[in-house]
Amino acid sequence: MRLGDICTKIGSGATPRGGQESYKSSGIPIIRSQNVLDWSFKDDGLAYIDGVQADALANVEVLPGDVLLNITGDSVARACMVPAEQTPARVNQHVAIVRHGDKLSPTYLLAFLQSIKPHLLSLASSGATRKALTKAMIENLEIELPDIEIQNRISLLIDCIQNKIMLNARTNGYLAA
Repeated sequence: MRLGDICTKIGSGATPRGGQESYKSSGIPIIRSQNVLDWSFKDDGLAYIDGVQADALANVEVLPGDVLLNITGDSVARACMVPAEQTPARVNQHVAIVRHGDKLSPTYLLAFLQSIKPHLLSLASSGATRKALTKAMIENLEIELPDIEIQNRISLLIDCIQNKIMLNARTNGYLAA
């Protein structure tokens, strides 16, 4: 089944007027490609915008459970799920929101995107001077879609593994300090 047929939103954002100089020290997060890592979200360097700027970018609002996919540059095809505590947020033009819909578990969607990363990198490199994934490329990705109950069971296992990885990384950080 095509992602475009089951996702409720696939699209990238925009940079507020004034570019980087218009960012604030606090407010509504605007997620950039540097915040999107494979499987994880990095809040170091997170930029912020005010309510007026956020209203102008209302069509690219990030909600809990959204999967974020880098679509340009050297970080193309990195994907993570947005942490609920960072929402509501907005994304800039280098990050796509892939909103799962009711037939698709967000963790299952993220695992799918991670599992086809070599394919995404190949798509992004075809015919352009700069690596990029387009909305159409993402919409046309074919995904095997088991019953939502099976997706949820798979997602539970993936979440357990990811939590263990984060715990191990935190423990390593404490030991290194």
